[in-house]
Amino acid sequence: MPLPAALHGAVRDCVYDTLAQGRHLTSSIERLFRDVSPSEELASELRRVIFQAVRYDNIEAALEGELDGVVDPHRAAFPEWLRERVGLAYGERRDEVLARMLSDAPVFVRVNTLRSTLDACRTALHQHAPHPVSDGMLRIDRPFGLFATEAFAAGWFEQQDITSVRAGQELKAAAGERIVDSCAGSGGKTLLFAASMMNKGRIIAVDVVASKLQALRHRSTRAGVDIIETRLATSTKVIKRLFETADGVFIDAPCTGTGVVRRNPDILYHRTEEGFAELLALQLQLLRHGAKVAKIGGRVVYAVCSILPEEGAHQIASFLASIPGAGFVLEREWTTLPGDDGGDGFYVAHLTRTA
Repeated sequence: MPLPAALHGAVRDCVYDTLAQGRHLTSSIERLFRDVSPSEELASELRRVIFQAVRYDNIEAALEGELDGVVDPHRAAFPEWLRERVGLAYGERRDEVLARMLSDAPVFVRVNTLRSTLDACRTALHQHAPHPVSDGMLRIDRPFGLFATEAFAAGWFEQQDITSVRAGQELKAAAGERIVDSCAGSGGKTLLFAASMMNKGRIIAVDVVASKLQALRHRSTRAGVDIIETRLATSTKVIKRLFETADGVFIDAPCTGTGVVRRNPDILYHRTEEGFAELLALQLQLLRHGAKVAKIGGRVVYAVCSILPEEGAHQIASFLASIPGAGFVLEREWTTLPGDDGGDGFYVAHLTRTA
């Protein structure tokens, strides 16, 4: 459906709030929807136009329909330093990789096995066109109103990308273990660990942002989880006090987010080459400190939602090279690009502490 001209001003304000005022795109869209109260069809059209405007930094072309169906990495608003790094990493596949970052991402939910089952959740969400895609995962083809459902309020599911779930499952958290989520954020993977552990054991969730840990506590209550302890990382001492105490450590390091640009196209407006260098230094620091939290024989999983090898395999190589004589063994590593199995782009490494 064509976007009503009466809404063009609201769309311009939404994009302006995101690009000029620094508001997260998801927050800007939620604010717009509260003001407009769109139907399902109108909400889809609004989101499509806004995403195209941000991806190509051209709101007028998006409003006029000139970007309908366009997937063109040459016209997209990618910073030049990122184009160059993707070219160095992927060679002739550069444009293919960039085009993947311009595609639309499906909505996935992870069924919370502490509250429900796949079949029960699928039945409860039948109006949202749920499709099982793996054990405990549903793809939602009609997500409008999903978070207003009784099933969501009852904690039956959490929205989570299918590859993000796979990354969390790499830790193989088990009942009775002590797990440390050293960059927990608002806790999507923390709650996954709790479900895998059948809510038995202990999880320590650490982050530097108090509001994210507060969100995690609210989500834990809804999910029926009571084994999570949150700790605000006001200094490196918080992690150092946990050295050699965990059966498993998950390090979901801050990164460029190039693997999730499909969902958050505004990310790249806040990334600079100088900031990229700072991120690389931070990632290696978090890896070095976080890995020491594992006991001898314990597991360490390092993950970034990035397609750039500097943030993934190169970091693990640097980490292992900085430990003369052993200490950690790389058991396996894997990568995905945006769109692989419908999911996001990730790098994941699984290490074992040996000494």
